Amino acid sequence: MNCQLALKEWNVVCEAIRRGQQIVLARKGGISEPEGEFELPKDRFWLYPTYFHEAGSKLNELGKKLLEDHPEFTQPPASAEVTLDLVCEVVEAIYIEDESKLRASLFEQVLNQEAVTARFHYRNPGIHLLVIRAFEVASPAMVVPTEAMAGCKSWVELAESLAPGQLSPIVDEGSFEIRKNLLLSALKA
Repeated sequence: MNCQLALKEWNVVCEAIRRGQQIVLARKGGISEPEGEFELPKDRFWLYPTYFHEAGSKLNELGKKLLEDHPEFTQPPASAEVTLDLVCEVVEAIYIEDESKLRASLFEQVLNQEAVTARFHYRNPGIHLLVIRAFEVASPAMVVPTEAMAGCKSWVELAESLAPGQLSPIVDEGSFEIRKNLLLSALKA
């Protein structure tokens, strides 16, 4: 199945997903989003890594360790091309309006409580939590960013639809189901 849509995400978060350390994304609308609100146009997309222009202060201990292991994540990329090697499927999308529910998501992401809480309160209280199943592609795609891809926006449309080819799940199905069900039980409690 070809895919032409990519979700921009900090490269440190992409790395956590690649390592199977994160299965949830906390999203609010980007500055350039229509109405400033996040929308989920498709349930399958490429992850488009962006450099981590924030400090490690937005990360939990696991995220800080990833940043320590990859200091290049804090620098603008040396290459003009962006490597796309992860495809995600949204298995559950939940809009959280109760701030007390956020704590449950912290065990499945590398953002810390302060960062997730700040996102929750940005503009209007509430946040989208996307429970994702990630897959590594056998043959990564290389894309050259265009002007249309620049800026603070969640989604970018790629110049062409890319076939991900052979997909390998990052987290095996049994482990993913256990983690997903624990997370959803806590969020819906």
